[in-house]
Amino acid sequence: MKPILQLVIPILALTATGLADDTSLLEMVKRVHPDHAESIEFRSIPATDGKSGFTISAADGKIQLAGSDTSAKAAAYGWYLKHVSRSHLSWSGDHLRAGAPLPDEPISQSSPYRHRFAFNYCTLSYTMAFWDWERWEREIDYLAINGYTHALVTAGLEKVWQQTLHELGYPEEKTRDCIANPAFAAWWHMGNLEGHGGPLSQGLIDREAELGRKIVKRMRELGITPVHQGFVGLLPNGIDEHVEGLTLVPQGHWVGGFRRPTVLDPTTDAFQKIAEVWYRNLEDVYGARGEAFGGDLFHEGGSHGNINVKAAAKSVQHAMQTASPDSTWVLQCWHHNPSDQLISGTNPQHTVVLQLSRNMRDGNNGAPLRTFQGRPWLWAELANFGGNHNLYGGNPLVASLPSLLLNENRPLGDMAGLALLSEGVETNPFYYSLFFDAGWRAQDIDLQRWIPAYAERRYGSAHPSAVAALELLNRSVYSPEGIQEGCTESILCAKPRRDANKASTWATGRISYDPMDVVHAAQQLLDAAPELSDQATYRYDLVDTTRQVLADLARPILAQTMEAYDREDIASFDLYSQRFLDLIRDTDSLLASDHHWLLGTWLERAKAKGHTLEEKRLMESAARKLITTWSNQSDALDDYSHRQWSGLMKDYYLVRWQTFFDVHGEVLAGHRSPDSLVGWYPELQQATDLKFAHLTKTYPTHATGDPVQVATRLMEKYGPLAEFLWTAHQHRDGLPWKLDHTGILSWDVSDAITEAGTHTVTLEWTSGAHALEIESVELYEGDRLVAQDRHTGQTGWQHKDNRYTLDLKKLRTNLDAYTLKAKVRGVGGGDSAGTLKICRD
Repeated sequence: MKPILQLVIPILALTATGLADDTSLLEMVKRVHPDHAESIEFRSIPATDGKSGFTISAADGKIQLAGSDTSAKAAAYGWYLKHVSRSHLSWSGDHLRAGAPLPDEPISQSSPYRHRFAFNYCTLSYTMAFWDWERWEREIDYLAINGYTHALVTAGLEKVWQQTLHELGYPEEKTRDCIANPAFAAWWHMGNLEGHGGPLSQGLIDREAELGRKIVKRMRELGITPVHQGFVGLLPNGIDEHVEGLTLVPQGHWVGGFRRPTVLDPTTDAFQKIAEVWYRNLEDVYGARGEAFGGDLFHEGGSHGNINVKAAAKSVQHAMQTASPDSTWVLQCWHHNPSDQLISGTNPQHTVVLQLSRNMRDGNNGAPLRTFQGRPWLWAELANFGGNHNLYGGNPLVASLPSLLLNENRPLGDMAGLALLSEGVETNPFYYSLFFDAGWRAQDIDLQRWIPAYAERRYGSAHPSAVAALELLNRSVYSPEGIQEGCTESILCAKPRRDANKASTWATGRISYDPMDVVHAAQQLLDAAPELSDQATYRYDLVDTTRQVLADLARPILAQTMEAYDREDIASFDLYSQRFLDLIRDTDSLLASDHHWLLGTWLERAKAKGHTLEEKRLMESAARKLITTWSNQSDALDDYSHRQWSGLMKDYYLVRWQTFFDVHGEVLAGHRSPDSLVGWYPELQQATDLKFAHLTKTYPTHATGDPVQVATRLMEKYGPLAEFLWTAHQHRDGLPWKLDHTGILSWDVSDAITEAGTHTVTLEWTSGAHALEIESVELYEGDRLVAQDRHTGQTGWQHKDNRYTLDLKKLRTNLDAYTLKAKVRGVGGGDSAGTLKICRD
């Protein structure tokens, strides 16, 4: 056993490499848009009032881009690209106009935010686990032109751990066992698990180190500060069998039974000595001393035991400052971490906190924003979980961030910037493009003006139909009504069950927008096809929106299928179950028509990480597992990272649902006992879900079919069906309501009132800060009151007398519409929204 006292090794001073200069910026321009390379000159200007800023002007036929620092210069080019050249770069297709137009007049822009930070640990696994240098090079350019100042880097940490543990005397074979696959490395770095998806070969470890070094060098060249992993005391379980003098606190298990790494008490001498080794190896692997370090203690649980948390924070930061004076500790605020105790132990001058927000409506997760005892903090969007696909984002929120974050009448401590922390970022270009713009705006964005300008940049034309489609999406699916864990998920990707309403454990199960808005948006986009179909960006959005139509339609079709099952209507059950399965098949065909939506791309990138057959199989297995079962068993992480990709739809999700309908069909046919449906799924999971990670079928990496033709065919097939089913379904699932100043809620219920008799009306709260008190519910035929129920009811976190009975004596004999009106008031305020359900008794 190696004594810890033998590990004091002087930190070697390394010369910083890859410092930013304008040559690197010009090389970036050549990569992004070669047409601009000979027309752009970069200059330096002083910062104004300490704010990062830039100017864009023309002189001697050249485009002059002047910035207060390298990041601002790169952002100047990004602003020129978007707002002068009217071009568009995104994760989901580019539109680059030819030529290099000069600006009509000088442009000046500054950011109200000191820091603009990119990437959650989870982003680096869910999105970027298998990226090569070419893909990373593109990403770093993309961050630079959007003005990002900091980005988290974890590629290469495998080598840092290997060298550090070797010096501690930890056996090599055990080191390899504790190093996680890049697909699961995020949760290793956050202290949730170890070794999952491994062990990695030495070749994989060395190549990841080489990639990480390249990433760091290029980021620094373009003015982006890499944020490295700091040492916070995480160590592999069993290390005390090989290293003496360690005071360890076991951390128990994380979701799914994963054993967490143990934690070395940061207040001990051993911590400082191991931290010295860690930071020296970090410097050796990346080729430069770090300026900022991530790392969180007790993330999503864990135990601090008898550790003095305040003293621990001081010790962690002391080690950082010893290794890299004036460095910054970057903490992620998620749930209750970091605690007030931990924050109190940090140095305000060397700490930044990322405050993650999954609330795309109000931005505050249902509670006041924390101010972290005066430490600088960044508001961090978290719109995507697991890399799931569905239209989603908080456009009104992002457009009004200045009102939320820069309001002098709302003290928010040292609010220092914005952070892009979605777990999956290659989605929803509409939302993310707006978020990138918001980083350089001190005033709220006028979406009525921004949307047409965005359409022109993205499609090359502000086509009226395309603009109308974006406006429909903006006010529906991109304007969530409450807090939810990412997008409303497609039940096509859910584990089959009769009441499926989501795919993953923590997601919302409800649709908080009108699905017909998405149907109409897809139809509007198709109207623009003759003019826009040659644009890759248009084709992506058409596929994405049409895919959403099919994903949404699965809900009422499943409801119809199971209603037919309940009434033992075999013909209707067969009809609707086949329609549901057709949705999956048609979705697969649609996604196959655009290269962004291919399972093959994900798997081939994973295999390309390996050089030997064994390495390739290991990486492919991890890639398959991450997006399906996640672990090696059935648990809460199943389908957390589900994706709507061609290949995955038909070979994974279709198989599950086909079996589900088959066994129910056997019950209807009398070939199977109804009792056999209880617990039928685990057997299927062993045969399909868990097996999928070990398959080796190859999938296309190139698109097949014309997306416009496929979308046209599918909208002709499903558009009328969607209108019919959603009209019927909305009365079952509820008509939306939102409290306003009038105190009267009103709905057209003509489609629901089809016969005389007793109808029950139920008002249910779904979101908002205040409950709703109901005084009466009345039914009108035209202007004539025909039924009413007057009593006091309430709906909120709890319901009380919120059902109303309306006795309609006679069905209308004229063409007047039926209107339902409820007299209401908010309890304590006007922030209240929900649904109304009406049914015939």
